Amino acid sequence: MSLATDYLQATHEGFANKDSGGLVELITDDFQLISPITTRSRQEFLDWVAGGGNATTVVAVFDVEVLYENDEVAVVSHGTNSGETYTGKVLCCGRKRDGKFYDWRLARLG
Repeated sequence: MSLATDYLQATHEGFANKDSGGLVELITDDFQLISPITTRSRQEFLDWVAGGGNATTVVAVFDVEVLYENDEVAVVSHGTNSGETYTGKVLCCGRKRDGKFYDWRLARLG
């Protein structure tokens, strides 16, 4: 697996199990999750995952396609579902440093 697919799997499992431990080794100390509506620091992100997210949290990640990945960046598209309120596609870009993500940016495609 790639670091991007490991990250997505750990995030998905973390929400489901309310346990962010699988993400700790995949992100840097200065990690930020950046979405169209909010930015979360590393600790805010880990706490959010450990809490199971919120009403708009993705509950399913499917059809993951790594569009491009190297030692510096990963670009990924995947289907997403947050229960009955949203099903669509997401485009993500994660930037890496020393084999870990230091930021992960999301853009919803619809």
